[in-house]
Amino acid sequence: MNKIITATEIKNYKDIGNKVDENKINPIIEQAQLTELKDVLGSEFYFDVLNNLNNPIYQDLLSGSTFTYNDIVYHQDGLKALTADYFMAKYVMQINTNITPFGATIKQSNDSVPAERNSLKDISTMQMQLAGSRWEQIKKYLDANKEIFPKWKSLNCTSSPSGERIMRIRKI
Repeated sequence: MNKIITATEIKNYKDIGNKVDENKINPIIEQAQLTELKDVLGSEFYFDVLNNLNNPIYQDLLSGSTFTYNDIVYHQDGLKALTADYFMAKYVMQINTNITPFGATIKQSNDSVPAERNSLKDISTMQMQLAGSRWEQIKKYLDANKEIFPKWKSLNCTSSPSGERIMRIRKI
């Protein structure tokens, strides 16, 4: 599967430590793309983006840019930053768990204690809130550039699914 962002690039957006275990990180990147990014972009445009990762026209969408929409200058951070947020929301929930032939284990050492699950959920929720904010700007960018991205259909997503989930969490 083509990835919007690589394990090495994730380090540019998120603090995941110095040692990058690609075998652990790559599946979470794929999961973030398939479960979150595909939802907000819509299936057709999601696959269009994956097929055009090296196309110069798509680089501003991927890496971020400024743009004008309704006579106002905006900045959008790009799909790589958005995917990094989705990745981090999933990564923090899995970081302390190792799947072994003998079952799931939690990492522990003499010098540390694993973070409590509720703390990790809070971090995950904050990452999804950040993703929802980033998505709103990216969506404006796509709406302002429909002629560049003809496969983008704003009707695919009227609001961020992650934003809707966050709203439900806040109301409880």
